[in-house]
Amino acid sequence: DFVGTLSRLQTIVSLRSEYNFMANTFKSYVQLRLQPREDRYYLFELINDPRGKTSWSQTTVRTNPPIEGEPPTYTQTRIVTEDAFRFSLMFAKRVHFATFRFGILESTGGVSVDLHLLDDRLELTTDMFAFGEQVAPRLRTRLALEVIKRLWILGGVDDYLNENRDVFLGAQLRFNDEDLKAILPFAGSVPGG
Repeated sequence: DFVGTLSRLQTIVSLRSEYNFMANTFKSYVQLRLQPREDRYYLFELINDPRGKTSWSQTTVRTNPPIEGEPPTYTQTRIVTEDAFRFSLMFAKRVHFATFRFGILESTGGVSVDLHLLDDRLELTTDMFAFGEQVAPRLRTRLALEVIKRLWILGGVDDYLNENRDVFLGAQLRFNDEDLKAILPFAGSVPGG
């Protein structure tokens, strides 16, 4: 059973880079997709987002006794942006021409839908994540086309429900790494050793 499961397992690696026009930066992704069956997979992703991770906090400050000429109470908003890698861990299930994903997307909870067209050479992806971080959740739509085997060009709009909206273009290299599949059974014993 173990050998049969391992022989069906596909380890699909993707390397993607996108140029964000409004932010004038590149965003890079390294993705590993463990696919035990044709209709489902597990997605692991590491993202280098130059915009970093932004957190907001509001504090109400009350001066006692009040300072002359200043209000007794005021609200202070603090916005902190940290340069940090983001990660994704998602479960995906394919039904006909659509793949539904849910889990952690760019270090926050998220859901996604991928539509596969033209014998899976054209993909339309919509991601919704970062609920509660801004006024509206972060919504991103991407269209990707496989121009030659394993090489994709892509473009889309990121965060178009909020003020941080951006337009991007990029490229992606996606391939099935048979060598990685061969070492996976031994990867669990490395931390234990």
